Amino acid sequence: MPSHIDSSGYSQEEAIFKKKELEQLAQIRAELDVKRKANETAAAKAVHWMRCPKCGGAMQEKRLENIVADHCNSCGGLFFDAGELDILLKHEKVNSGIFGRLFGS
Repeated sequence: MPSHIDSSGYSQEEAIFKKKELEQLAQIRAELDVKRKANETAAAKAVHWMRCPKCGGAMQEKRLENIVADHCNSCGGLFFDAGELDILLKHEKVNSGIFGRLFGS
C-alpha cells in the first residue's frame, strides 16, 4: 500500500498538502517579521539621525583637528561619537587650552 493511503484506503494527500502549506506560511511570516523589524529600526533611526540630544535641533558635522564632531545649529552643543574625544585629547597638550582645564590633573 502506498504511503499516502491510510489503513482505511483513503488518500492522505490533502493532509500532506495542508501541512506543507502551513510550513510555507510560517516561513513567509517569519521573513516578513524580519523585514518589518528592519523597517521599524530604520524608521526610528531616521527620526533621531543628526538631531541634538539636548534640544532636538538639526545638527551638522564639524571638523575639529582630526575628528568630525556633531554641532547643533539650535543650541550650539558639540557632541562626540564614541572614542572621538579620546582621539582629540591624544593630540591636545593635556595642560593647555580648554581640554587641559577640563581633563588635566
